[in-house]
Amino acid sequence: ATERVRMIVKGLLDFSRQTKIEAEPTDINALIEQTIPLVANQALVKGVIFCVDPGKNIPVRTLDRNQVQSVIMNIILNAIDATGKGGHINIYTRLVTAGGTGKAIEVDISDTGCGIPAEHLDKLFDPFFTTKEVGKGTGLGLSVSQGIIDRHGGTIRVQSTVGEGSIFTISFPVEEASQ
Repeated sequence: ATERVRMIVKGLLDFSRQTKIEAEPTDINALIEQTIPLVANQALVKGVIFCVDPGKNIPVRTLDRNQVQSVIMNIILNAIDATGKGGHINIYTRLVTAGGTGKAIEVDISDTGCGIPAEHLDKLFDPFFTTKEVGKGTGLGLSVSQGIIDRHGGTIRVQSTVGEGSIFTISFPVEEASQ
């Protein structure tokens, strides 16, 4: 119970404090490759299989590596929780044309889990909203994650079908000098 309270208070502080961004040039594919080992044990225990497909020619983007890594890790851990034994989590990166004017780096994290009911999709990023059982989640992870991505000038989108799984897409506009 004490650990749960500590996690809630830490989440609240992170959410309210909006910690300073310590940006540095970052290879998003390398960041994902460094994140996988941090969650591999949870996937192994659950019997979930990772598939990582790094896109080609993804430009370096100025990011706070630690904050963005925590977002990617949070989404992967949610996917592991939602996915049963033998399920898959696929992580793809790609460079896309964004809005016809520029380019964006996109990171897709998809799972073959239980999916999210349509009526919950518009609440997923609200503070304290959770689809997890009581005691299993604080409802702060996606809210804090959205704040981090927003401060980097990016977006998070979600698509989901109950019984089939979910796809979370993180998008960062490519910086002018990189285009």
